[in-house]
Amino acid sequence: MGIIFVLIGAFCFAISNSYWKKVTQTIPYQIGMFYRGLFASGIFSILYFGCREKPFLKGWTIHTLSIGIPFLLTIALSIFNIFGLVFFLRGIQRAPVSIVVPVSAIKLFTILTAVFIVGEVWKVNYLYAFICSTVGLLLIYFQEKKSTSINEQKNGMLFGLLASFFWGSSYALYVYPISYWGPLGFSFVIETTAMLFGFVLIIKDGLLKNTFNYISAKHIVTYLKLGLLLVSGGLAINLSYQYLPIMVINILIISSQLLSVLIGYFFFKERLSLKQWIGLAFIIVSFFIVATSA
Repeated sequence: MGIIFVLIGAFCFAISNSYWKKVTQTIPYQIGMFYRGLFASGIFSILYFGCREKPFLKGWTIHTLSIGIPFLLTIALSIFNIFGLVFFLRGIQRAPVSIVVPVSAIKLFTILTAVFIVGEVWKVNYLYAFICSTVGLLLIYFQEKKSTSINEQKNGMLFGLLASFFWGSSYALYVYPISYWGPLGFSFVIETTAMLFGFVLIIKDGLLKNTFNYISAKHIVTYLKLGLLLVSGGLAINLSYQYLPIMVINILIISSQLLSVLIGYFFFKERLSLKQWIGLAFIIVSFFIVATSA
């Protein structure tokens, strides 16, 4: 079940990551974060406050949400995680996707946090899977482009590394709030926090007056797509923490990059180089290494 949940989450994130690039070309990422979060928070609030006692959601809630130290720590972790998305979106605005995506997806910080802070047991197979998945990412995305300036390369590396740090470290720590609140309660808290964080960015960056300029029918459809992907992917990943070790989950999530490339190949008829096919093979190998170690 855990692997199935991770694959569902990876598929949703694969589509979402590709879609964000298109969205940020016409919608400021701060406004996109806010409206996407507003939709996702609304869905999770309905599930949490209206359906959490239903038999089909059994086990999705453990402790009832209440103000206290655990709640404040969950808010703090949620804000920490959101910085990963902020730096990722800034990165793809200022640098090639071929640099930002692979660097942001590397799970080094996840592994370090899982081993040295959470205390998860390290297995040699995880090292092999980490090496294979990282090599695969680099082969798929890194392309030598003469048109890419040194400044763009630096921005791509910097923002990708920052996204990797905030995302990777916080993902490893998800195990604590999920084990306390349950996947549904934690999903509601983190997406509501993301929505409010997006609103703060709107005010900070002087976009408040423009907020209502991005609520046409076309924009609303965009937010609905992003929100549905977020709800489905985020909840699936949070559910997987009840079944799999942290490092297994986060190495398997790299399969979202494989899915992104395959979506482009099968549905948008994008051509892949030999190097990219080899990269896909490395990621598939890492998937089987982790799956057989779980």
